Amino acid sequence: MKNSISIMKYIFCIIGLIIWVQAFYIYKEKQTFLEKLSTVPGIVVDEVETNSPTISFVTKDGTQIQFTPDSNNNPLNYSPGEKVEVLYDPNNPKTAKLNAFFFLYLGILVVGIMGAIFVLVSFSFFRSDYLKRKKKHFLQQNGKRIVTRFKGLQLNMHVTVNSSHPYFICSKWLDSINNKTYVFKSEDIWLDPKDIVIPQEIEVLIDPLNPEEYYMDISFLSVKN
Repeated sequence: MKNSISIMKYIFCIIGLIIWVQAFYIYKEKQTFLEKLSTVPGIVVDEVETNSPTISFVTKDGTQIQFTPDSNNNPLNYSPGEKVEVLYDPNNPKTAKLNAFFFLYLGILVVGIMGAIFVLVSFSFFRSDYLKRKKKHFLQQNGKRIVTRFKGLQLNMHVTVNSSHPYFICSKWLDSINNKTYVFKSEDIWLDPKDIVIPQEIEVLIDPLNPEEYYMDISFLSVKN
């Protein structure tokens, strides 16, 4: 199960990059298409109840055309008489489009955001792993090793993979200097608790200046035969 989580971060990253590549090619195709279009001024003739304005423009050969932009891609409000910029295909002027960012690039923007979500999720996994390794390395080099008492094995309800939850080990330690009891938690354990052996004494590496920063050494973990 732990390997499945490790693989997920790579899968999310690959999916996000693939989506970004698709968005890039869609953008390039859009740019190639737009280069073939002519640009002329237009004017808003009226505005219906759906807020989709009727646009009137004159082509470069003198033909007057009216069209209504797709209301599903119309995030802007227009008023009658308002001047706009129109893009049209000289071979098919009735398929004209408004020369506005949301009309031209909304689809590409949505695809790009989807890719960004996958990449950011992947990045959060990588960052979390990096910080854990950095913290572990620091404590191994500078931490104080203490012996704690096993407190229990608990289910981590905050993590779910394939409808399953991992467990974590809890232990406690009494700091005799300030008479304060600390509770420590291990990393997630993807094993059936019936199949693992946990000793009553568990070593924990703590930051001498801040016992709240710690790493529980669970290298002792063994599986019952």
